[in-house]
Amino acid sequence: MLLRLLLIIVFLGHSLAHAVIEFKQNSVIVDDEVEEHLTDWISQLFKVAGLKDHKPKVYLVVNPEINAAATTGGVIIIQTGLIVRCENASQLLGVLAHEVGHIAGGHVSRLDQAMTEALIPAGTALILGGALALATGNPSLLAAGMYGGGHAFERSMLKFSRTQESSADQAAMKYLDHLGWGVAGMRDFFKVIDEKTALYAQQVSPYALSHPMTSDRIQAVQDHISKVPAPGPSATIEANFQRLRGKVIGFFDPPRTLLKQLDNKKLSPEGRQYAKAIALYRLGRYTEALVDLDNLIKATDSGWYYEMKGQILFDTGKIDEAIAVLEKASQKRPRAKYLKVMLAHAILESKQSNKEARAKALLLPITQKDPDNSFAWRLLAVAEGKSNNMGLAALAMAEEAFSKGDEDFARAKVEQAIKKLPKGSPGYQRALDLQQDIVKNKR
Repeated sequence: MLLRLLLIIVFLGHSLAHAVIEFKQNSVIVDDEVEEHLTDWISQLFKVAGLKDHKPKVYLVVNPEINAAATTGGVIIIQTGLIVRCENASQLLGVLAHEVGHIAGGHVSRLDQAMTEALIPAGTALILGGALALATGNPSLLAAGMYGGGHAFERSMLKFSRTQESSADQAAMKYLDHLGWGVAGMRDFFKVIDEKTALYAQQVSPYALSHPMTSDRIQAVQDHISKVPAPGPSATIEANFQRLRGKVIGFFDPPRTLLKQLDNKKLSPEGRQYAKAIALYRLGRYTEALVDLDNLIKATDSGWYYEMKGQILFDTGKIDEAIAVLEKASQKRPRAKYLKVMLAHAILESKQSNKEARAKALLLPITQKDPDNSFAWRLLAVAEGKSNNMGLAALAMAEEAFSKGDEDFARAKVEQAIKKLPKGSPGYQRALDLQQDIVKNKR
């Protein structure tokens, strides 16, 4: 689905597994496991779609609705409800391929032209507004809500939308064929949508729909399958999807209900046990959760389960044990940035020697590569403060505030940093640059 919508997104600051909370609807989940797999699959789709100049950026949004959206710059928004509802990797990959079809087809950029052309016969006003707040707490305009009146305008835009959706479907099937993933998942997912919309579709004209009739889409994919059969995604992709889906279900389904209904979730045995461990964790039943995680570690030796175990040990005050487990996880997944933030947090909370230097060694590369990671800046401020580097501590606090959009506090802290840091030092120069960024952002 090609969407132009208003989304309010809240940065959680650390891993999905980093806090036992009920996440607010429409907040963004920042998590290594989610990011790694979704970005990997979308990158492969980008490659076969010829999107060489695009780098995928995925946002997983807390929302039970079955939905996904593509917007400018290679951004794809996926709602948690979509992952929960897709029963296998093939279904999710079909949706992702469709969204990539929108990006490759230039549908987002061409939407403005279509709206302009539709306005002429309609003679109506169009208001574009809204924002997509990135996972920093500092909003940037990436997508907007579309509003407008007039029957002619609506019909023209709906026709445009149906044409784009059909085009994205065709492109998606081509990409899936090229990757050997098959299109059966697209067909099965359309059947899910058909069940949800069948009654509504019977009550309205096909010309009043933003998408082609779902039954027509199902038939088109079925016709394609009869001509181009394919085996489907690999066993590795399926296993990764089932684990990812188990994680999302574990964190976003009501935990008590989930424990009673696990057998109905159509998860793999591994995904089901992962979801169970997370539900137990959310209920504070840590010993039981650790048993399930230890069994998963014994069976798979996966870094993802070490991370979850480390989080539980941290939450229960077993800091040194948590550090050992999180270090193990980091060895297995050296590129996992949010895991390193969690490890740095545990180290700073410990009584181990040289903890400030160890934490800084983890945090500095992350803040350089991901300057909008406000929680990493906060921990770096703590580490610098405990090292009696008050100028660098003030600078890190300024960076944290700026990433959250708190410009007044950022300005006060950066001024403090400039006074304390040696002139000509890298930190001093960065403070001057940040001061200019704050001034420019205020204009």
